Amino acid sequence: MAYDGPKVFLAPYGNDAAQENFQRTVLDGIDEDVVADHSDTHPDADPIRVWGTKDSVSGSWKKIEEGDFLLFYRDGSYEYGARVLGTERNESLGRELWPNHEEGAPWVCIIYLEPPIETNIDSEEVHDLAGHDISYVMGFSRLNELGLGGIRGRYGSVENFVHGEAPQEPPTLDDFEDSEEQPPDLTRVPEVDVPESVLDGLYFPDEQGRELLEQVNSALNAGKHIVFTGPPGTGKTEIARLLCEHLTDVNPDTYTGYRITTATADWSTFETVGGYMPEESDGENLSFEPGQVLRRFKHRGTQRNELLVIDEINRADIDKSFGQLFTLLSGQAVQLPYKRDGEEIEILPASKFDGTLQDHQYVVPSSWRMLATMNSYDKTSLYELSYAFMRRFAFIHVAAPDIPEDEDEQAELVRAYADAWNLDPEEETLREVGGLWFAVNAFDDGRKIGPAIVEDILKHVTAHDVDRRTALTQAVSNYIFPQLEGVPNRGRIVSRIAASDAVDRRRLDRLAGDVLGVRVDE
Repeated sequence: MAYDGPKVFLAPYGNDAAQENFQRTVLDGIDEDVVADHSDTHPDADPIRVWGTKDSVSGSWKKIEEGDFLLFYRDGSYEYGARVLGTERNESLGRELWPNHEEGAPWVCIIYLEPPIETNIDSEEVHDLAGHDISYVMGFSRLNELGLGGIRGRYGSVENFVHGEAPQEPPTLDDFEDSEEQPPDLTRVPEVDVPESVLDGLYFPDEQGRELLEQVNSALNAGKHIVFTGPPGTGKTEIARLLCEHLTDVNPDTYTGYRITTATADWSTFETVGGYMPEESDGENLSFEPGQVLRRFKHRGTQRNELLVIDEINRADIDKSFGQLFTLLSGQAVQLPYKRDGEEIEILPASKFDGTLQDHQYVVPSSWRMLATMNSYDKTSLYELSYAFMRRFAFIHVAAPDIPEDEDEQAELVRAYADAWNLDPEEETLREVGGLWFAVNAFDDGRKIGPAIVEDILKHVTAHDVDRRTALTQAVSNYIFPQLEGVPNRGRIVSRIAASDAVDRRRLDRLAGDVLGVRVDE
């Protein structure tokens, strides 16, 4: 049965401004009259406890519901927890309560809370339950399904965890037999039919979103793993994340969550499969520690089925880091050159597993999938994917949109994206940004950029008090120039950009010389 209890959201408040805000609006609370001047939907309380986030993390904020919990993190500890009373989007209230916000990024996503409870929970405990390799928080975020399940398994409920109840014994597979919650079905492979609504918040012109999902559905139903390819900024990682979130939400009896990680050139099979590590108790004896892939199948002795997203996969040497997994991806059993309690580590496909899960065994559910991303322009400068690896994946291209020549149509295209991003730039800004996008993308001598980079440009322009021409010049240097590194014809592209009245030609020429080593043609 699907879990329908409270979720947990992680809220860091480490810097001085955030600590001041937390003391004033959460611990002390705000007079009801102050809140009532800006809100008709606030809770009936005095004082009112309230927290907020900026718009860039609204994707996580939108998932908060009444009854969920916020855990407030600082200096390696979740110091406080608070139950959510409700939420609302209210920029006026956010600016009133938190005037010390980062420039151009007011806290507009409001979260009303019950009085906080002092918890002082070591962050390592929470992040270990969630399968994280770090003990700190990377911004406001939702605790993943693995972490939530770990809390419920160890403490009985989220409420017990926040209120400081003693932990229970960790569950085993046998424990599931007498409970409503079941371990993931190892052999079930659900039919995938991802609806277009999953990509809400992303904009794809000309039916591109529908066609993309048709390819995704076909690939997953054919038993393939997926690599999303395309220019930078086309939303490949976000598409992979949204797909994983959808699959875990609609198939709770099959998937137990998902994990996103980024490949590096240093990766070996130690990072993906695992290897020997010194034991914490004495630092002398060695024990096998699973890597990124194996941790998706088992945690604390309990069977898991977590989808895995590997961002920028070709930054890793595939043969070196995935060699032992080629056989696994083909549906065959693998025996590793490591032991646990005298038994060699085994990785078994679900179709060949029957019995009780042993400490030295990892079982790959039939429905498990790996999703990866790869920038098209990295293919020649980074590690190449071997044919043995590529055979096991479907490669789905996420293209940058075609930019029309007509200025009105350019502005209309940028407006469509801005609406999806909840941005409201001036009409002239839309026209100028559309013209710059055309200057970069519309020719075959350069490197196309995706909508996410245009989003960065729009946010930069709308967030700065300087004149638009100066702001656009800065944005070109900050967001477009880095994408032109190594492009042979970058000087020609920069000259096309500089020909626009939207930017400061002299300043852009100087920046191009400093950043790219090219000058604007006269």
